[in-house]
Amino acid sequence: MNKLLSMGTVMFASMLLVAGCGNMGDNAEKDNREEADIITDQEKEGGNRETGDAYGFNDFNLEIDVNNEDAVDAEYKVEEDFKPEYENKMTKVDLEGAKAMDELDKMFITTNLESNMSGEEARDKILEYYQIDEYSKFELEIEFDDGKKLNYKDQK
Repeated sequence: MNKLLSMGTVMFASMLLVAGCGNMGDNAEKDNREEADIITDQEKEGGNRETGDAYGFNDFNLEIDVNNEDAVDAEYKVEEDFKPEYENKMTKVDLEGAKAMDELDKMFITTNLESNMSGEEARDKILEYYQIDEYSKFELEIEFDDGKKLNYKDQK
């Protein structure tokens, strides 16, 4: 009898817990309910677009010359005074800060650069993104969050 009473008490307490934490209340169907925040794994680790470290690297420098003239220059470094820079002379764009970050964000997401890539793979993805077939100089330096570095230079 004692076991039955203990088991019944545990079941009753469990039911109360589930009912109290459930979503069966009077406000469950109302639009003004608070929504849960969705947090990505990168944000859990401290990385997000606002702080500049959501791409798997914290230092990025790119220089592409076409016909021996500057075509694309991009600088992105996560630090206390975070100010990305982006210049694309082919499209006559010269940006700093949040506007530069908007342009870099598009490129970073599209190219999806990773620490296990070769310099040639990274170069090919970046050139494809900018739709550049021929270049006279390509320099890329990336310092990834995992400590790996990618330094790639090619001059024609």
